[in-house]
Amino acid sequence: MEYDAIIIGAGVGGLFSAFKLTCEGKKVLLLEKQPVPGGFATSFTRKGFCFESSVHCVGGLGRNGELREYLEETGLAKDIEFIELNDFSRAIYPGYDFVSHFDRNILMERLQKHFPQEKQNLADFFLRLDRLYAQFDAFYKPGLPGWIKLVISPWFYPEVLRASSSTVDEYIGDQIKDQKAKSILNDFWGFLGLPPSRLSALYFFLAFKSYYYEGTSYIKGGFMNLFKVMVERIKQSGSEVKFNTTVKKIVTNNGKSVKSVVTDNLEEFRAKVVISNANSIDTLTEMLDSEPVKNKYRRKLSGMEKSISAIQVYLALKKPAREFGMSNAMFCLNTTYDHDLSYHYALEGDCDHCGLLITDHAQVDPTLTPKDKGSLLIVALDAFSNWEGLKLEEYKAKKNAVAKKLISRLDNLLPGLAENIEFMEVATPLTMQRYGSAPEGAIYGFAQTVSQSGNNRLSQKTAVEGLYLTGAWTFPGGGVFGCFCSGMEAAEFALRQLK
Repeated sequence: MEYDAIIIGAGVGGLFSAFKLTCEGKKVLLLEKQPVPGGFATSFTRKGFCFESSVHCVGGLGRNGELREYLEETGLAKDIEFIELNDFSRAIYPGYDFVSHFDRNILMERLQKHFPQEKQNLADFFLRLDRLYAQFDAFYKPGLPGWIKLVISPWFYPEVLRASSSTVDEYIGDQIKDQKAKSILNDFWGFLGLPPSRLSALYFFLAFKSYYYEGTSYIKGGFMNLFKVMVERIKQSGSEVKFNTTVKKIVTNNGKSVKSVVTDNLEEFRAKVVISNANSIDTLTEMLDSEPVKNKYRRKLSGMEKSISAIQVYLALKKPAREFGMSNAMFCLNTTYDHDLSYHYALEGDCDHCGLLITDHAQVDPTLTPKDKGSLLIVALDAFSNWEGLKLEEYKAKKNAVAKKLISRLDNLLPGLAENIEFMEVATPLTMQRYGSAPEGAIYGFAQTVSQSGNNRLSQKTAVEGLYLTGAWTFPGGGVFGCFCSGMEAAEFALRQLK
C-alpha cells in the first residue's frame, strides 16, 4: 500500500508531524512500536494512579503560547481541558527558598525582591531578553534567504548572534554578578540536561521564553489525553495509525531517495516521504539500507555528544503530598549553588547530593489519583555508565537502593512521606534506553552544547531525498515544546517535497 507520508514513531515530534500532514489532506501512516503514543511524554496507570512518565510542565501551553495557539487553531483544544499554572515551581537552595511564577514581570519582581543589589541589572537583563526574542522572531520570519540573514546578523540580530555563540553562564554573566541570583535564574537547566557553563544560551532562553513569557498549563487527566485526541483525529482524516509495530528498515532508491519502510513482521509500506521520530542515530546508521550513506552518518554522528540520562521514582501515596508539606506542585531541590558541581554529582551517581526535581501532578489535577490519595515523581539526572554492565540481580539491588536514598532525602523535606508510600515504580537510564530506544538512555538527544545547538544542530533534512527527522535529537532539541517545533518543521519540509 502506498501513502503520501510514513511517520516512524508516535512520540511528540512524530505525532505533530502526522497531525499537520493529515490536516493538509495528506494520506499518512503512523507506525509506533509501543502500544500507546507519546514516547517519553506518555502517561501510564497503576492501581488507579495515573503517572506522567516524564512531563512536569510544558512551555508554550499558556493562553498566549505558541503550542496553545496551535491546539486552538486546529480544534484540538475543544476536546481537552486546560488547567492554568502560575506559582508552580519552588526552588530550594541552602539559605534561599524561591517560588517562581510563569509571568515575565512577576518573575523579575520576585528576583529583584530577593536580590535588591541586582535590581537594575535584572531589569536591564530582562529588557535584553525582550530584544533577543523580538530579533529571533524577525530572524525566522519568511522573507530574506537564510545566508543573507546570517550576513546582516551583527547589525540586525546581534542578540541572536550573541546567544548562539554563548553559554548560559556567559550570556547571564555579562550583566548579573551575584552567583546566587544567577543560580536561581537559571535553575531549570536540569530540564535541558547540561549545566549553565556548557549549555547553549540560545536554546536555554528559547525554553525560558516558552515558560515565562508564554506561560504554561496542564492537561486535565494527563498529557495522554491530548495524544489520544490527536491519534483519533488522524484516523478520522483517513490516515492510519498502527501500534505495536516496529520499523526495521528504510528502503531507498540506491541511497538517493526514499522508497518504503519494512516492519518487524516483514510488511512493506511505500511512501513519497518518510519522517523518522525514532532516534536519529539508529535512523541514519542502522535503519537505512544504503551502506555508503550509513557510513557517512556514522562518521558524522560518532563525534557528537549525547545528553545525560535520569533515574525516576514514581510514588503512590496513601495521602495527598500537601499533607506532608508539598506546598507547590514542583520542588527543585539543590544542595549547592554551583550547578557544575550538581552536574558532577549526577554523573557520579551521587544521589545524596545531586539535584532533585519533585513533581506533584495530583496537586494540579486531583483526578490523577484515587480520592484522598496522592502521588509524586522524583527525578534525578544520572549517567548511563553508572548502570550499564550490571547483572540482573545487581541491577535490581542498585535500583532499590538508589530509590530508597532519594525517598529518604525527600522524607527529610516532607516528614512522614516515607511511611505513607502505597507502592513505587523506578525507571533508570537502562529503562530510558529500552523503552524510548534512546542510545545510552539520552533523554534529551544530543547534548545542547553551543556547538550542537541552533544552526549547528542536526537538521530535519537528510542526505536522502524525502527522508526527514524529528524529535529531540534534531533541531531545535528536546522537551515537549522543542519536539513540537521539530515536528512542525519536519512536516513543512515534507509538504514542500510532496508539492
